[in-house]
Amino acid sequence: MGTKRWGIKGGLLALCAGLALSGCGGGGTSSETAESSDSPKVENVYKESYDPPVTITTAWGINPIAEFKNGETIENNVATKWAKEKFGIDIKSLWSVTDTNNAFTTKMRLSMSSGQEMPEIVTVGDDLLAQDLIDSGMYQEAGPLFDQYASDTWKKAMELDPNIWNPYTRDGKRMGIPILDYAYNNDYLLWIRQDWLDKLNLQAPKTIDELEKVMEAFKTKNPDGLAPDKVIPLSIGFKTTMNTWMGDPSWIFGAYGTLPQQWNTGEDGKLEYGSVNPAMKEGLVKIKDWLDKGYIPQEAALWDANKTAEPAVAGTAGIIPGPYWMSGWPLQDTEQNVPDAVWKPIAIPSGPDGTAMRHETKFSNGVILIKKDMAHPEAFFTYQNYLFDNYADPAPGSPYDYGLFEGYDYELDAQGQPIPGEESKDGAYVNVTLYLLVHDGARIPDAQMKALLKLADGEEPVSKMEKDVALNYGAETPAAAKVLLSQEEISKKNMFTGPTTETMKSKLDYLNKMENQVFNEIIYGKSPVDAFDAFAQSWQSGGGEQITQEVNEWYDSVK
Repeated sequence: MGTKRWGIKGGLLALCAGLALSGCGGGGTSSETAESSDSPKVENVYKESYDPPVTITTAWGINPIAEFKNGETIENNVATKWAKEKFGIDIKSLWSVTDTNNAFTTKMRLSMSSGQEMPEIVTVGDDLLAQDLIDSGMYQEAGPLFDQYASDTWKKAMELDPNIWNPYTRDGKRMGIPILDYAYNNDYLLWIRQDWLDKLNLQAPKTIDELEKVMEAFKTKNPDGLAPDKVIPLSIGFKTTMNTWMGDPSWIFGAYGTLPQQWNTGEDGKLEYGSVNPAMKEGLVKIKDWLDKGYIPQEAALWDANKTAEPAVAGTAGIIPGPYWMSGWPLQDTEQNVPDAVWKPIAIPSGPDGTAMRHETKFSNGVILIKKDMAHPEAFFTYQNYLFDNYADPAPGSPYDYGLFEGYDYELDAQGQPIPGEESKDGAYVNVTLYLLVHDGARIPDAQMKALLKLADGEEPVSKMEKDVALNYGAETPAAAKVLLSQEEISKKNMFTGPTTETMKSKLDYLNKMENQVFNEIIYGKSPVDAFDAFAQSWQSGGGEQITQEVNEWYDSVK
């Protein structure tokens, strides 16, 4: 499923891994001249650049998709040199590890428990690790630093979601700075083989019943002549969760009124855990029926999100749930196997009473922690403000119109126009945002969707964001963004965004394993559907009732 295009392979794959940037000066910061008891006024510690240079220590969990050129490494590359030359900031790596199989989390926990030097600035995507690092007492309250030093651009971006600080707030103190992500980034719709629909003279399904008719036709009357046992009408997987980002099955339960593995608002206004709502039974029955009929992969319980893309790219799947940007990656690669394949986005089908639901993704994908004894915490804001102010969504004509570093994430032709990745001199671009202190650089949540909607309305790309999505994100992406927003009301946020509760720490792993086992046994016919009722009771008595109480105590505190 590889591709030479950086914008797809590096940009979109980084997007989905959950692991865009800026440019000049910390303009717009609200830092004030520092005061001290010894003197009425001292030099403002926040600077546009530092001479002599200051050091920021960090530790790297290298994204497995990261690529390097010119002999560079995560410790020494175009981005670290830029930080030193532009800002007088020397980024010192304490250690680095390729982040496969939770290697970064493991290494960070080892460092914490063995008393090793801890990084001054660390970005963490694993929520449990983030909470444990906050509990360690080694990292300081970040909210006042953000209030003092963050630029207006960054602050306005953060204000788009008033709940964004909640997971990292303790006793009213904001202990970490949320890493912003694009809005709707992993809200999903269905991608369907439009060429199959056309050849079968079928319309896009709008209900679960219509979807079943389409899946039956895809399997038994396949337009490409595939034998029924070679076709996967709907490619989904639930190896570790029913609530994922590609190949997601949670909308099937949504058709009956609940979303699994997240906290939803119940009829009484209190939060309830979706996986124990009685509506789950109807969803489990439906998935079992589809498994028995061969509509979904027989190995769905062993398939993670990436695995569900394989039959889609191979040309043997008819439908796959996934984000609006999948037209670029991975679905664009289908043409290598089936040149005439046409993928189109369609809305999430509704259930018997017209209900449709999907899980809504957060505007953040991790947290930035700042060490207590850091000598120059303000220097981090010099670095990050610049990215928000100049690269996250720069005005036309910006030096960052096409990317950060020419020859790395973009090249220009003789007319000053960007060259697509596959046509670049060395055949590839690299995603330099993965080299930055914050793993996605700087993202303004609504910037990407605004750009896509302009393109969907037929406007020419003008801004850096518009040019980027037009060049790299797949031809159907603007249309998919429009389909997604046509059902904006069906996206349901996980309503619990607070820190891990006490009972979660001791019981959640056990409860999750029990849930996964029972659901799989029902779907694969090893247990009757009524086993769900026993599971729901066991979940409550095994710690779920206490967790629900703790979750609602938190919810009441932030209303």
